[in-house]
Amino acid sequence: MPRPRKPFGAATVWAIDEFTEDNGATVLIPESHQLGQEIVTDRSKVIPAVMPAGSVVFFLGTTWHGGGSNQSAASRLAVTCQYCEPWLRPQENFFLELSQETLAAIPEQLLSMVGYSIHPPFMGMVNGMHPKRTLSRKKSGS
Repeated sequence: MPRPRKPFGAATVWAIDEFTEDNGATVLIPESHQLGQEIVTDRSKVIPAVMPAGSVVFFLGTTWHGGGSNQSAASRLAVTCQYCEPWLRPQENFFLELSQETLAAIPEQLLSMVGYSIHPPFMGMVNGMHPKRTLSRKKSGS
């Protein structure tokens, strides 16, 4: 999809350990979500997300970002939670991970968020059908 464009996702990185330049803090390029197709090669635009343990950084999926280089002798732990439009098929494959029982118990909105939806006319289809058709009859209403 050409840039600039509406972001299809967003991300959080929660610092379990302190994030420093030395231990490889996540790096971001501010306002890069507004860029077109150009490639950023100017490293002076990169800023590290330096933050104390327990902090979080939030950014749009269209923001240029990456892991910093850990120059310390210790690891740097973090938890990341990322959201993308369900029709993009996220990194997790919920079709394989979630049981029919779990899927039957979750609300419609959450069902859509884990990928049981499409982006018209056909992105996100499973074997040429809407993904909800893979659910048990009870949940899909078929």
